[in-house]
This record gives sequence, C-alpha cells and structure tokens, in this order.
Amino acid sequence: MGVVKLRGIVISESQKGESSKRILVLAKGIGRVVLTARGAKNTKSKLLAGTQLFSYCDFLAFEGKGFYSLTQADLIESFYGIRMDMDKLAEAVYLAELMERTCPMGMEQDETLKLLLFALVVLEKTKTPPRLISRIFEVKYLQISGLLSNGGCMVCGAGQEPLFFHEKDGEFLCKEHCSGGEISLLPAVQKAITFITQREGKQIFAFTLSPGAMMQMDYILQRYLEVHMGVRLKSREFSKGL
Repeated sequence: MGVVKLRGIVISESQKGESSKRILVLAKGIGRVVLTARGAKNTKSKLLAGTQLFSYCDFLAFEGKGFYSLTQADLIESFYGIRMDMDKLAEAVYLAELMERTCPMGMEQDETLKLLLFALVVLEKTKTPPRLISRIFEVKYLQISGLLSNGGCMVCGAGQEPLFFHEKDGEFLCKEHCSGGEISLLPAVQKAITFITQREGKQIFAFTLSPGAMMQMDYILQRYLEVHMGVRLKSREFSKGL
C-alpha cells in the first residue's frame, strides 16, 4: 500500500457514480491495471484530460487493498488528432478493445505497450491506411504473445513461397504439410507478414498493400485471432461500414 507511479495508456473508460470514472490502463511494468478517478467527469477536474481513452500519461495513484485511487495524471500525449478522423478513431477503438480483452491483468506487457504507442502515433501522424495499421499491429502482437513465429510453416519452419493458410486450425503451412483445402497466400501477404515479424518499432508500418492483398490479410488474421486468442470483436468490423 502507498503511493505508486505508473506510465501507460488508457485503453478503457467507464462512468463510476455521477462524477467519477473507472479507467483501465496498460501500464509499464505491470500490464493492465484498473484506476478509480474520483470526480474525473467534472469539467474542472484536473484528472479530466488524463482519463480520456488513448491518453498516454504519467499517473500517480494511491494503492489500497485491491484498488488504485488516481490522484494525479500528467498528460504526455492525448492523440487528439485520432478523434478528428472517423476511420482512425474506429481502428484505435478496436486496438484498445483488443488490449482490454486479451492482455492479462497484472502481468508485465511492456513490448505490447510500446507497440500500441507506436500504432497510435502512426495512426495520428501519417497517411498509412488505418485498417492496414491494425493488421500490422495484429501480426506483431501475435508474435509478441508467442502465438506467431517468423511467418514460415508452423510444422517445419520453411519460409519459402508459397505458403498456405489452414483456416480451421489457424496454421501457416508449406506445400509439403498441406492436407487439402488451405488458402494459398498471396506473395504480397506472405512478404508483409515476414517483414513485420523481422522488424521492430515504427519500421513495421513502412509498407503498403494492394486492395486484394489487404482483403486476404484481413480475413486470415481475423481467423487467426479467433483460433489462437479466442476473440472476434465487432469493433474490428466497424470501419468496413464507414
């Protein structure tokens, strides 16, 4: 118990009572953590800006028995520009929900935190298509989580073209290990996955895909997330209708 300092990104916010908030933060060193922010909904509250979704802050909180009460939030970045673009906002909301649903509570997630920060910066500051940013994020997040290797065959490790995707089992396979009915990966999709898994930081966002390759990558990753993480989020599909 006592005062603790946390640096992280708000990945969820909800109302608690008439004027307070409950926020979920992906924080350096400890992963997901719930903070209660009393009076944060008041327009004059010093906690108002730092408790908004996507806010990247240095938090000061009092740790009690099983809870954290927020006392200070020093804003580092609000990512305000994301809120001004519906396509960017839709993808950012999806990424935040993905973190909320899949990051373990109370377990260090520093690499994932860095990845989320990079994704939000690229979303706000560049012209990279928002949906592509989300797909790139998914590949790297799966790799960080130990659920995806370097993009080669998941049986023998071979990475030569062509690779195939087994929908039911969520596996990338070389021709030798296919049993029939797999999807043949487009060369651009295979190269994209390899590119992402072999690079770090903002470099992973430095490419584009054709509409056809984007469509296949979108579908394959949706199925991969269903099989290996057990999630299929409506927020992932929202931007398709925009």
